[in-house]
Amino acid sequence: MTELEYILDAWPMLRGKGPDVWATFAHVLLDKGKGVEAFTLALAAHEHPDCGNRDRALARFVLNAGVPGWHWDLVRDKARNAAYETALRRVVRSDSLVLDIGAGTGLLGLLALRAGAGHVVSCEMNPSTARMAAVIARANGVADRLRIISKKSTDLILGSDLERPADVIVSEIVDNTLLAEETLLTHRDAVPRLLQPSGHVIPGDGAIMVALGHDPTLVHRRMGMHEGFDLSAFNILASASYKVPVGTPGLHLLTQPVPLFEFAFDKPGSWPGNLADVDVTVQAGGTANSIIQWIRLTLDRSGVEGSVYEAKPGPGRKSCWAAMSWPLNTPLALTAGENRRIAGRRTDSKVTIWLAD
Repeated sequence: MTELEYILDAWPMLRGKGPDVWATFAHVLLDKGKGVEAFTLALAAHEHPDCGNRDRALARFVLNAGVPGWHWDLVRDKARNAAYETALRRVVRSDSLVLDIGAGTGLLGLLALRAGAGHVVSCEMNPSTARMAAVIARANGVADRLRIISKKSTDLILGSDLERPADVIVSEIVDNTLLAEETLLTHRDAVPRLLQPSGHVIPGDGAIMVALGHDPTLVHRRMGMHEGFDLSAFNILASASYKVPVGTPGLHLLTQPVPLFEFAFDKPGSWPGNLADVDVTVQAGGTANSIIQWIRLTLDRSGVEGSVYEAKPGPGRKSCWAAMSWPLNTPLALTAGENRRIAGRRTDSKVTIWLAD
């Protein structure tokens, strides 16, 4: 029995109906928390030959539910893609079993196969995303070698979902702060449980980079005098940090960049503690109004060109990841050569950054 037949058995009033009823009822299922069934019905409506524009729009609303918009940015980042493929080509062999954690579109799994891997298992916790990754695998003729499993990696069962420990674990489960997509929790579980003792992890290392700098967008994110009234007290409710595209005009660093936290993803026992502080040296005098933070990924430790991907801010730079701006309480006049200290606290999924007293 197919998933659509299961739904039609469960809700027999849908039998014999067209895509208009299916698309509408998919919204009902979504509101009731039945996301998998809602997706299946919406997809069936969308692919129905009689589906019109109205019904297609209704179906797309359900199909998009819970699917982050950054997927479309990730696949267009050629530098990111090239760094991953280069790292994969260094470690995979024809008999390699690759575990791709966080399949998304399935791109990393496809790159692993093109790099020469024998078989790839990709896990994806979002059922809608997992379904389309499987469609993409079939469309590219590799469904026999790229298996998509709709599960979190922590729920994978060795011996059934994964026939044996993987030779390579590849993932892209980092956000602009590195930690918010549970990358530490995931690797803490996967490395000892799902990877061969001699296996490889891509990326090998991740760092949370920081520097003092000037953020030209801050003026639009804080209140002052408006219509003759002082509204600045409201700023205490503002977010402690926010995203800034790395190529934002006027965004620049005043100190040298340094890593605040560094993680060897294949060695969970070596990870740093929850508190850290680092000295930064002013390279150019000026006024800093923010701590600028971004991520650096070392895909492999070969040291060759292209093995490191860094979302470092700068003129004309582009990245699928943004920098994070952590505004200072008050602007800070800096003189070239002086030192300042940046501090931070991290959990497994969150980082907080401030200027040390």
